[in-house]
Amino acid sequence: MLKRGLLILAFIGFIYVGFQMSGGMRAGQDALAGKKYDQAIALWEEIAENGSPIPFFNPQTKAQQKIGHVHAFRDDEKDDIDEAIKWWKRAAKGGNEVAQFSLAQSYWEGNGLEQNFEHAYTWAMVSADKKSKSQRRYLVNATTYKKSLTADQESSATKAVKACLDSGFEDCPY
Repeated sequence: MLKRGLLILAFIGFIYVGFQMSGGMRAGQDALAGKKYDQAIALWEEIAENGSPIPFFNPQTKAQQKIGHVHAFRDDEKDDIDEAIKWWKRAAKGGNEVAQFSLAQSYWEGNGLEQNFEHAYTWAMVSADKKSKSQRRYLVNATTYKKSLTADQESSATKAVKACLDSGFEDCPY
């Protein structure tokens, strides 16, 4: 009984330390909510560059994705889609599905990247590979994107999806 109690206390302590060390992500979110975009970016850049010392919690790609989104969608006329693409590519390479889907949309719309329906479909399928509700909606977009492809493009994109996933996101159409 004593061992069980000690294990529970150790687990709670571990969770508390993790929560305390995730403060940079929370502070960045607070800055973003207050439309302090440069402050949010500064808070997240440290995490985006260095990750987290906590073995089970590494918000590095989440911070990279969020920085990309701030650059793309800020409403103070300082948006910078090229900078957003740079951060989304880094996060996508780390496996962040939101960044991967952001690249799909950018390729689809030709926003920041040359319009390329094949790459849009590839990235949408890569982002939809995970098994969760949010990724399943990416599959809906992928289905729409697929309708714009020729049979050869679809075949090529299917091979690109496999190569991307098999390589741990190294061999992808960046």
